[in-house]
Amino acid sequence: MPTEGEGSPLDHADEVLATFGDATPKTAETVAEETGLDVETVRATLSALVERDALSHKAVHGNDDAERRLTSEELSDLAVDLWYLPADRVAGGTVVVTMEDEEAVEAALDELSFPGASDLMREWRRDAVRAAYEYLHDRHSATDADFVEEVYPTQPAGYATGEAWWDCVAPRLAELPDVESDDGEWRVDT
Repeated sequence: MPTEGEGSPLDHADEVLATFGDATPKTAETVAEETGLDVETVRATLSALVERDALSHKAVHGNDDAERRLTSEELSDLAVDLWYLPADRVAGGTVVVTMEDEEAVEAALDELSFPGASDLMREWRRDAVRAAYEYLHDRHSATDADFVEEVYPTQPAGYATGEAWWDCVAPRLAELPDVESDDGEWRVDT
């Protein structure tokens, strides 16, 4: 978790991913030049993207002297860290470089506050908002009534009525990535 004043390594994920236009491996220094970010920020972002399977990483060891065998320390000095798009991100010549919706939704949920007398109650309500998002994501559009009818029965989050539940869920759902609401009609841009 970043400390106050620090950003998340994923703050620059879109910028960093945009530098990968094909399967060509890149160093952190190359990505830093292309984005204008400092190398430490780029390395942190690249590592976070590897953890989320958006990029792959490999340390390549060179050999500057074919006549002799290098020690492990010498090999380490010649290592170059490379990052590249995994094969499933390069399909038929088209690069797919989007962050997973789930990661963005989880980050947005972490920023929201939830009512409740206990941590467990707040977690239930967080889960209800996540379930509402997943329902909308699967359908691409829904009405207020759809959520109450389809999601509330399986995720009541301690609320006795669908109306009270929706009063908690709706404003938080509106805060999630790519969710739009217009007079009781909800859409998600996926």
